[in-house]
Amino acid sequence: MADRVTNRWLVVAGGILVQLCLGAIYAWSAFTGQLTDPEGPFRFTRSETQAVFSVGLITFTTVMALFAGRWQARVGARPVAMAGGVLLGAGYVVASRWSDFGGILLGIGLLGGAGIGLAYVCPIAALVKWFPDRKGFISGLAVAGFGFGALVWIKLATGFRFGPVDLTPGWHGLFGAPPAGPGWSVEQVFLLYGALFASIVGLGALVLVEPPPGWTPPGWVAPPPALAASTGGVEYRAREMV
Repeated sequence: MADRVTNRWLVVAGGILVQLCLGAIYAWSAFTGQLTDPEGPFRFTRSETQAVFSVGLITFTTVMALFAGRWQARVGARPVAMAGGVLLGAGYVVASRWSDFGGILLGIGLLGGAGIGLAYVCPIAALVKWFPDRKGFISGLAVAGFGFGALVWIKLATGFRFGPVDLTPGWHGLFGAPPAGPGWSVEQVFLLYGALFASIVGLGALVLVEPPPGWTPPGWVAPPPALAASTGGVEYRAREMV
């Protein structure tokens, strides 16, 4: 597959697609109003909604730090990113089927967080190999996709107007009862998100491949060892990094 990827910017596009979905964890606040509504079907406490978000972040960082990096180093970025997308999507599907506190904590907090942790390292790991000449820029671009994903998903949930495009009240209307119809339930939105996350991350992961052995950008010359040591060319053990 790597030999057939001739444009490294295609890998960038795939990495950004992946990161846009993973950033949805920071759009969790779009759901908290409905979940904590004292007259709604859920009636979560504020602490319960915060627990889902907190467990998601803890699981994300733990899986990323302990498992994802080592796994992708052995098998490559694509299968790990696909596994992360499947796990993230499955987590939202679980939350859509079992929408009490335990089900949402398990689905979005644990399964979804684990999926994000698996997939997060993959775009960066692949892109820095395609862009040895622009490591800082390309890493920043991948991380920016993660942050921008929060804006995308929360705007789609709460609604927005941009020039001639009117998406008010947006998918937030799915939660309640917009004037045009009965609206969708939170469970249906979870199901929709699960399908979208698994599909989009899987699509982006298809091009997350490494360059062929010995490949370098045209015209780029690797820095001498002394310079490489000052720009991230030194390897450290986990204990040394801690």
